[in-house]
Formats: sequence, structure tokens, C-alpha cells
Amino acid sequence: MINPYQYIQEEPYPLYINGEFVPSASGETAPAINPVNNQVFASIYQGGREDVMKAIAAARDAFDNGPWGKMTHFQRSNLLLKARDLLAERQNEFACVETLDCGKVFPSVLYYELPQALDALQYFAGKARSGLEGQVVPVDGGGRYLNYVTWEPCGVVGEILPWNGPLMMGCQKIAAILAAGNTVVVKPSSWAALSMLKLAEVFHDAGFPPGAVNVVTGPGALVGDLLVKSKDVDMVSLTGGTETGKQIIESSAATVKHLALELGGKSPNIIFDDVDVENAAKWALWGFTLNSGQVCVSGTRILVQESIYERFLETLVDLCQHFKLGDGFDFQNGVNFGPLISKEHFQTVLGYIEKGKAEGARLVAGGSPASGKLAEGNFIPPTIFADVTPEMTIFREEIFGPVACVSPFATEEEAIHLANAVDFGLAGAVFTENVRRALRVAAKINGGQIYVNTYFSKGMIESPGTGWKQSGLGVAGIHKYMRSKTTFVELGDGVEPPM
Repeated sequence: MINPYQYIQEEPYPLYINGEFVPSASGETAPAINPVNNQVFASIYQGGREDVMKAIAAARDAFDNGPWGKMTHFQRSNLLLKARDLLAERQNEFACVETLDCGKVFPSVLYYELPQALDALQYFAGKARSGLEGQVVPVDGGGRYLNYVTWEPCGVVGEILPWNGPLMMGCQKIAAILAAGNTVVVKPSSWAALSMLKLAEVFHDAGFPPGAVNVVTGPGALVGDLLVKSKDVDMVSLTGGTETGKQIIESSAATVKHLALELGGKSPNIIFDDVDVENAAKWALWGFTLNSGQVCVSGTRILVQESIYERFLETLVDLCQHFKLGDGFDFQNGVNFGPLISKEHFQTVLGYIEKGKAEGARLVAGGSPASGKLAEGNFIPPTIFADVTPEMTIFREEIFGPVACVSPFATEEEAIHLANAVDFGLAGAVFTENVRRALRVAAKINGGQIYVNTYFSKGMIESPGTGWKQSGLGVAGIHKYMRSKTTFVELGDGVEPPM
């Protein structure tokens, strides 16, 4: 097995504020815990009020007065490309750290998530040069008036990151923020902060000026709340749960802050009876088990047409036998399924499984935590409930674990009704050989990202999805971190205002 601990330092990992690696003002630390065995493997300084305020002040000064705010698009682009090159040189290290900190399977980080992170830095380096164009708008006046619209950076951005893919999503969001011309204070999740603290080393070594990028750890109730309430933070972006998003909306009222919220999901995956059942079942399995089900767009509500319902269930249950739970570094021995992020989240997912049983859903696979040596970690095998109805808790609420809720439907109309019968609207899928039906149903699913005869995005950076209903707020892509300005110019000589 790979030895990831060669990349872990003994001393606590520092914060990164105003171009310096510093301990927290309080000196307090928090443990980094390996979800495979719940053992502490590193310590991280915990940021507090003083640290957050210093980071905000540094970001504010770098944007308003410092070199970052005065840099050209060309200079910012080159810095992002330099960061990409430096991260590429350390990709094995970062893949090890992310696997250790998040309980992921090592090859999935090294060969998918890390390339996505590198691509984000390169993609947005290009956007910094060519992707920020505005437009000229024809207006009335016989050619006397010029109107042009430009996209401007928001200013100081507070970016609150999730724990389920901190390196990949962190690079995607930070690169977009910087390419747009903003400065940023990054607040990593307390459950998975290590890759972001190490990423600060990459930005530092690439030559980003002080204050452009700041990384402050700490609890969301303190660090996140300070970012939301500060008048010197122009925008807050969150990827996280819907309840956290609601709290941010409430807390931002005093400053009427620009918000972008990527929130929870309970996405439907509709399977019609004209499909290849085994192929559709493979996609459905992938749709709810990727990253042990800890993906916001997971297809956890599988809606299957009645005529193939039991055959589909049998196939799906059989496919679950191909998973081997264990340490993600033990992939050479067949391990392909990791633990949940923390003991707390593990207990939450188990609680939903017990609710499913109590409310009458038919358990056909999984349903109990792993035993033996694996009991030291947070392992729950793929779990499948059949005959799930809209009244059940597991149908309505996001579980964020490897738990599928399978429900039958008779008609296309019923499938669409079931698909939209929750408060979320993040993603959705439809499997059918009928092209007209596929497009018809895709158009009627209430969600910002829809898949037809496949699952998961094939272009997260190029074509990002947005959340509908309680799944999100704000636009996607680089314009999420910008705001438009429209300017009117009088071209006539000696024109007087109308009286």
C-alpha cells in the first residue's frame, strides 16, 4: 500500500493570511481524522474572530489598493497557470492527502478529481484573458447614444467549501474567483481542511500577491458567520446543506450581500421499461454510490416503470455485490468503496436507514454498518429500499450517503409527478430509448442539471448546473463571482437634456 503519512507534518498546519503562514491567534488546534479508522493523523490551527478579521482586511486591501486589484488580465492568467503547474508537480502528494482526509478511493482522486482540479486552474486562466467580455446594446436615439455592458468583479469573496470534494471543488471555485479579479477568504470544512491549507502553499509559491488568497479554518458558526455579516465582504458563496444556506440568507439581510448558494439535492432517476435493464441498473448504481453517496447531485430516488420493477431491483441488488469496502489506499486488493466522512455523519445516515425501516420501506440490500475491522471506521455498504412512497422521510429528505430509494410508477405523467414531489431541484435523469419521451420528460423535471441515458456531468467546468427550488441560489460559472454594469454615453455635440 501507498504510505500517505510521508506527506503529513508533525506540527499543526497553519492558516494562510495576507501572504503568510501563521498560527491562529488563540493557538487552538483541531484534529484531522481519517474516516477509515477514526484515528487522528494531523492537527490544524483553528481560526477565530481575530484571524477572520485579519484575512478580510488583507483581502479588502489587496482588492482596493494592493497589487492584485491593479493586475492585468494577462498577469492573473499567468499566475493561475503557474499554480496549475506547481499543483501538477505535487499531484501524488495532494491525492494522498485528499484520500487520507476524506476517506476517498485513491485512484478516483488521482485520476479524476485531481485532473479536474488542474483543468479548473487552466480553464479559468483562459477565462481571465478571454471570457469576461461584455456587449454593446443598440439603443434608441439615431446613433447618438452608445450603451455598453461590462462584467466587473464583486470584490472580496468569502468562499465556504464543502467536505465531500474540497480539492476539486476548491480549485474550481477559487480559480473562477481569481480569474474574475476578486480576492478571496476561503473557509474549508472542519471535516476536511487539509488539502486547502496545502493548496495555499501552491498559490504562495506561484507568486500570488499578499491578500489575494487567504485560508482560515474554524467552525462555520463562527468563521462563516463573520464572513456573511462583514461589510467588507462583498459576496459569500457556499456549497453545502440547504439548512446552512437558509441561515446564510437570514444572516446576510443586514448587508444585503451578494450570495451564491449550491445546496442540497434529492435527485430523481427515471427508468422507463424500454431500456436495457442491466445497463440502466449499472448507471443507477453509479448514480447513488459515487463517493459513497456523498455527492449533491446523486440520483438517490430511482423511479422505475412497473413492468420492469422487480427485475430492475434484482439486477441492482446483484450489482451491489461488486463493491469491496475498505481503505482507499488498498485499491490493488480490490477496495473500491470508502467510508463516510465522519462518525457524526455516519450516525446521521444510519438514522435515516432506521427511519426507512420504521416507515415501512422494503429493505433489499445493505441497511447495517460494516462489521469486523471495518467497524473502526464509518463504513455503510450500498443500501437499497424498495416500495418507497412520497410520504416517507427517506423519499423527501437528503441523506447524503449510499442509500437508494426505489419507487414504482405506471405512466409518464406519474413519473414526472414523483420526480418533482420534493423541495429540491438540483439534478435528475431519464433512461429511455424513446428520444421524444426523453426530451419531453427532461424538460419537465424541475432541476438545473439533467442527464439522459447517463448520469453525472460530463462538463462541470464548461457547463455548470444551478440549483432550483431549495437546491440553490445564484448563477453558475465565472459570472457567479461578478456583477454587470451598464453604461450610457451621449455621442452628440451640445445636446441639451429634454425639458
